[in-house]
Amino acid sequence: MPFEILERPAKTAVLLIAPETGRLPEDMGTLARFISGKSGGLGEVVAALCEGLIERGIECHVATLNLKRRFQKECNLDEQQWREIRYRIPTAKIHLISSSIFADLTSAYAGDPLLNAVEFQRQMVNTVIKMVRAQHGGRLILHSHDWMAGGAITAYAKSRGCPVLHTVHNVHTGHIPLEMYLGVDIEKLSPYLYFSQDHGRPCIDCQATAIKNASLINFVGYQFLQEILDDYFLDRPIIPPGIRREVKEKFYHGSTLSIINAPSSGMYPEKCPHLVRNYGSDDDVLDAKKENLLAFQKQTGLIENPDAVLLYWPSRLDPAQKGVEILEDIALKFVIEHGDVQIAVVGDGVGRDLTHEDTLGRIAWVSGGKITYQRFSESLSMLGYAAASDVFGASLYEPCGQIDQVGNIFGATTTNRDTGGYHDKIKEMVLQEDGTPRDEGNGFLFRDYDSGGLWHGLEKSVRFHRRPPEARERQMKRIMKETRERYNLQSMIDQYVHVYERLNGGTPLA
Repeated sequence: MPFEILERPAKTAVLLIAPETGRLPEDMGTLARFISGKSGGLGEVVAALCEGLIERGIECHVATLNLKRRFQKECNLDEQQWREIRYRIPTAKIHLISSSIFADLTSAYAGDPLLNAVEFQRQMVNTVIKMVRAQHGGRLILHSHDWMAGGAITAYAKSRGCPVLHTVHNVHTGHIPLEMYLGVDIEKLSPYLYFSQDHGRPCIDCQATAIKNASLINFVGYQFLQEILDDYFLDRPIIPPGIRREVKEKFYHGSTLSIINAPSSGMYPEKCPHLVRNYGSDDDVLDAKKENLLAFQKQTGLIENPDAVLLYWPSRLDPAQKGVEILEDIALKFVIEHGDVQIAVVGDGVGRDLTHEDTLGRIAWVSGGKITYQRFSESLSMLGYAAASDVFGASLYEPCGQIDQVGNIFGATTTNRDTGGYHDKIKEMVLQEDGTPRDEGNGFLFRDYDSGGLWHGLEKSVRFHRRPPEARERQMKRIMKETRERYNLQSMIDQYVHVYERLNGGTPLA
């Protein structure tokens, strides 16, 4: 009796393209354990998506820059050991874009970001996309992250009929001069490019090009999308006109989404390896935080006081977005007027600018142990969350933000300006003991982007943290539980899978 061997049709794969990634799951191949790093919300989302898609049986690939020197340092590997890994371990689903241009850099945005971006885009267009797509019978969805993964990459994908989801993590862009795209057929891609001028030179606006070519665009917070549509920040060079224009076009055509980032599974105090005492919402939260506070104070030179109200700033020292100059203006006066308060800042300056590192270092020096400034390290940063009473910032704008989520997960309130992602996620604390129907909220908001605004927000937080321990313990347990429920990682991944299936014509990927 004749029989026929039926071949299983190729499954549609998802290729995540990002300039950086967090800790990748080992199911992506042995190389995953050597490609990692603390990389902010963008990298954490990419890593979480990889983990979630693989768990669901979806074919998932990731392409990112091979920051060789950084990876070696983080894994304590010398040059020979690294070569052994690269030459003997198959890349499987991890596609490292290698180049001497960025091999020795600590991040994708160090050195010359435009040069890094064009090299990344060149290799993606000429090699990686073709290779991954061929492996899956031509069935591929691209998920690009940030401007560096836009430009020629998304234009090429659109020209080849490949569906694209572009996630807007921030509105920064890169204007890459056309002459830098050696080895890329820009002429054929020109109908899909968003051209701009920079210092009189014709360029490609990478973020606007990505938005233009994406089948769907996703914002990591609803309020920031609304602020773009409502023409916020027209008086400041925050949102480039090309990006605002393309976002509006996508919105009017029903092609915009909003999926809020969720913290990765490693960002929980129950399992964080950097704490002196791990804890969860069912434990004695304040006792555990006091132990971590004392350890943090010893490491940073703060006065050792387990009852201090620690206000913790874990963000980069960015005057264009994060409001570090506002912090500098009030920090010393605030701890003088509030004797039970300490302020800790853990974060690096932007690029090569050491101005704010020097300024905060001087402020810390004269504070007599009430203020500390430390450069970023993952271990100290995470210990700071466990030590903090309140995690705060002073953002001018914020597409999403993550410090508030992590702070709440670690049993701290959060304080920030009422804008973008913080408007989405911070709800003002109101308590039943003050006469309200129920306990609600997770932190404190302020409106004005100035010293008075930040002072007002922090004073509200300090008043709460002076309440009796039993009252604070009850609220911290509530906030920890509610945050876990509201920003569930699996729920975020489910939303992305639904979008991928929409781009796949409604057909499941697994």
